[in-house]
Amino acid sequence: MNDERERRIKARAFELWQQEGSPDGRTLGHWLQAEREIQEEEAEAASRDQAGVVGLAAAANPTH
Repeated sequence: MNDERERRIKARAFELWQQEGSPDGRTLGHWLQAEREIQEEEAEAASRDQAGVVGLAAAANPTH
């Protein structure tokens, strides 16, 4: 896991912990939820990037 990704997960897990009132014993649950959320964000960003590349390629090669 790269440092930036781990930092984002740690920060999100901390936010989740605080939102729930700082309960004991939920560290792993908060980490896993944060990891899922970050993974979803990354997948959405990759999808947007890929769509942008496809759009640029289509614009550069018109079929008309």
